[in-house]
Amino acid sequence: MAAIDRRIIHVLSNNVVMTKLSSGKNSIVFGKGIGFKKQPGMNVSEKEISQEFLLHTMETIEHYEQILNNVDTRIVGITEEVIAMAQQRLEGEFSETIHAALVDHINFAIERCRRGVLITNPFAYEIKMMYKDEYDVATEAVNYLNQKLDAQFPEDEISFLAMHFHGARNRERGTETLAVVRLVAKVMDEAKAIGLQFNDSFSSVRFISHLKGLIDRVRKESHIKNPLLQKIKIEYPQSYKYSLILSSILEEQLKKVVPDDEIGFLTLHIERLNQREGI
Repeated sequence: MAAIDRRIIHVLSNNVVMTKLSSGKNSIVFGKGIGFKKQPGMNVSEKEISQEFLLHTMETIEHYEQILNNVDTRIVGITEEVIAMAQQRLEGEFSETIHAALVDHINFAIERCRRGVLITNPFAYEIKMMYKDEYDVATEAVNYLNQKLDAQFPEDEISFLAMHFHGARNRERGTETLAVVRLVAKVMDEAKAIGLQFNDSFSSVRFISHLKGLIDRVRKESHIKNPLLQKIKIEYPQSYKYSLILSSILEEQLKKVVPDDEIGFLTLHIERLNQREGI
């Protein structure tokens, strides 16, 4: 099998270049010093590469070219280093759309910081609880961006990046990820209104994680049987009542039925939360 040649199209940083492959595809290539003293038109050797992302569609390539024409190359290169770091830390191959999307987001975030415009993320707590792995990586990424770009991103920027990473590794559109986060937040607002309390405890994390899984199962109509349902109803009447209230919000928002078995499981998580918080 013939070796694939890679010709540099753009040098994005000392460690990142964009190449045109002899197979016809474009790629973003990472390697320590891979862009140092390089010019467009030069070749990249296989041994210089530590990571490579292929850009498969013309739409993705054109979008990325637009970004390159409108964003400081330094911001592009450092953002790509952040993507490479996140891809190494998180399982699942990232969607190719993250490259243009994250560069665009970070460029806009830098402009906001410079103008003194503080953008808060109303779902920061839910995102931190729902996507812990992505949040941890995003924390590292924001620290790196602050250091390399001399930026002062607020803490809420971590949750924005965590959503980008989650969407990329699950190949979801940003709107899909946000819809789930919004629904979790809506249910939690109602849960707080009826007396449940949330913090960074394991029972809170487990409740939110279960809620996320429940939403996914209701959307896909793929449910699990609950052999203890009748016992749960009798033993935990108050938590079951709360579970019915929260399930009705899911039904209203998703336009699908939450089965009794699922209401029973949610009851158990509410009961754990009540016992842990001493309500």
